[in-house]
Amino acid sequence: MAAEKQPKPYSEPSYAQSDKKKTDYPWYLENIDMHLIPETQELLEKYSKIPRDQQSKHVHKIRDDKGKRDVNEIKRDQAWEIRSYPCTGNGAFLIPTIALSSAYPKILSCLQSGGKIMDVGSFIGMDLRRLVFDGAPSGNMYGVDIVSHWDVGFDFFNDKDHFKGKFIEADIMSNGNPDLEELKGDIDVICISAVLHQWDWDPQVECCKKLVSYSKPGTLIIGYQIGNPEGRQYMLNAPGGVKIAQWRHDSATWKDMWKQVGEETGTKWEAEGE
Repeated sequence: MAAEKQPKPYSEPSYAQSDKKKTDYPWYLENIDMHLIPETQELLEKYSKIPRDQQSKHVHKIRDDKGKRDVNEIKRDQAWEIRSYPCTGNGAFLIPTIALSSAYPKILSCLQSGGKIMDVGSFIGMDLRRLVFDGAPSGNMYGVDIVSHWDVGFDFFNDKDHFKGKFIEADIMSNGNPDLEELKGDIDVICISAVLHQWDWDPQVECCKKLVSYSKPGTLIIGYQIGNPEGRQYMLNAPGGVKIAQWRHDSATWKDMWKQVGEETGTKWEAEGE
């Protein structure tokens, strides 16, 4: 079967908006406790004030607004009902990946000195909360996503009354959003995780060129994507027999892509892959 043809600009895969049953997705797991890693447990315990022996229940279940009865609604499924992303289904969203980066101390220092961060594909805002927990002020944080999971994030982290980051519901591949336009050329750190790998080479280049428009000299762009020992095109088998072309990088193709991005934007980037 040929690769799925996507509209231009291709912003997200069609399967993410599917109404199929959860059991039709190979990446939906009933239990996601394996991703409640020590770093996440610490964050939920000390930042969100959720005792460790209650964290699994917190991740998997939620009470109704009045708090009087257990509606047996899975918290992770609040996000799943918005979009059926693999990271939602398998629980990978529970890992604050930004803290795993070798650049994390530099990022934290930048934000503590007044720098601004834009998290593209912010989802519930896990990475931003980790930064706040480690001492970064939330006032200069911007979460950007094509659809809002922001309220799920407030519920998840119990911090609606004190987390001051701003959410912008926008398609990073499109133009014209006034809130995004205000940030162009003014961002110190751009975080983009689990986003680029959903596309083939050319859309990845286009997205990175969009990111460059928000940068200024010295801006750091970080994140993680699914890679491959040898950079190549990969065909994802999505539900319904749909095949989607993705490019999975190794360190060499990652550098090649950023060289192309630099040439097409009149900028120069030092790219590293871990």
